Amino acid sequence: MRNFVLFAAMSLIWGLTWAAIKVGLGDLPPLLLAAARYLLAAALLAIGVRGTGAAFAEGRARPTIVSALLVNTGTYGLLFWGMQHVPSGLSGLVNLTLIPVLLFALAALTGEERPTWHHAVVLAIGCVGVIGLFWARLGAGSDASGLGLAAIVAATVSYCVGSVVARPLVGPVKPLALTMVQAAIGGAALLGLSLVLEPVSRDTLDAFLTPAAIGSLLFLLLLGTIVAYTIYLVLLREWGTMRAGLYAFVSPIIALGTGAWLFGEAIGWLEIGGAALMLVAAAMALLRPWEERPT
Repeated sequence: MRNFVLFAAMSLIWGLTWAAIKVGLGDLPPLLLAAARYLLAAALLAIGVRGTGAAFAEGRARPTIVSALLVNTGTYGLLFWGMQHVPSGLSGLVNLTLIPVLLFALAALTGEERPTWHHAVVLAIGCVGVIGLFWARLGAGSDASGLGLAAIVAATVSYCVGSVVARPLVGPVKPLALTMVQAAIGGAALLGLSLVLEPVSRDTLDAFLTPAAIGSLLFLLLLGTIVAYTIYLVLLREWGTMRAGLYAFVSPIIALGTGAWLFGEAIGWLEIGGAALMLVAAAMALLRPWEERPT
């Protein structure tokens, strides 16, 4: 029961995160906003978190650094760049459809999960639901660039591979300690990219003091990074890569409802049907134990 509660909390927070990001991007460049999110989270965690040295002991330094660069820097750097050239609805469709599929494929390739028909049915229902959820937002005659779409796909692959790399670290390294280390590494890399690729001026720095930017950052670093990502690491250890990644079938529904409530985005019957299918897929996966290869 505890893991189900954690899963629900994580899905809720990450569903609301899209609204928080949208609010923050009104005043701040995307890479700088992402860098501030992770660096502030790392600084806050550094006050009370101990045991970060374990992330670099006994041969864990390389997977720690690689997972941080993949999950934080690679994902957000590529995702935000791609979204400059691809409509947001299409970006969401590509990203959210690929996450559970790629996580399952990686789990099967590494022997973490044994493929079954149950897996296939869950993935099929969930993917159809995601397509229904975003279909009305794709629009006809999309002018998305091939490079932009490739960046969205690469961002999703980066996130999924990083999750697989990070899973063995949870246990030897406490989840909060790993969250802090990955936030520091990923945030520093994002800051470097921002300084190179984005115009940063005195006005940009002053924008951090606006109510929208402060509220966005507080939500992203406290809930989106420290709370939700730490829960995700715990679920990676308890449930495995594929099952923990099923938030991709739940969080978009929360994001859709939040967008309608805060930004007046329209919701049609096609989207409601897609949301229902995604909930069915998540329930099927969560309520039935997943078979794992014996060790």
